[in-house]
Amino acid sequence: MKRLQGLVAATLITGIVALGMVGIGVNATTNLTSVAVSDSPARTAQAAQAVASAASDQSTAQIDQLQNLIKQYQSREEQYQAEIKSLSQKLSEASATADQAQQILQALQERGIIQITRDGRILLRGD
Repeated sequence: MKRLQGLVAATLITGIVALGMVGIGVNATTNLTSVAVSDSPARTAQAAQAVASAASDQSTAQIDQLQNLIKQYQSREEQYQAEIKSLSQKLSEASATADQAQQILQALQERGIIQITRDGRILLRGD
């Protein structure tokens, strides 16, 4: 008798579990708002490849952008160097012109044609 009760209880519990499993299976197959399986090896490999490709594309774009920036800076540096050279030449010319003017003023002062006062005024000596 106890054996029969155990067998009935086991059958009843197994039936309830089986009914629950069938219910879940039917619900899963008829659910229209389900999401595709995302942890399958093929999908995981595709997703990893897509992420790697996107990262590679982004890195390549960033490298290209930085190389363009370096080229711009090098171009600016060349322009600045050329401008510095030009200004240096102009400064040398202006310095040479100032030296010539100073020599002319000194020669005129030594000959007594002009007189330079302490405050910088230039006076012409009249005969």
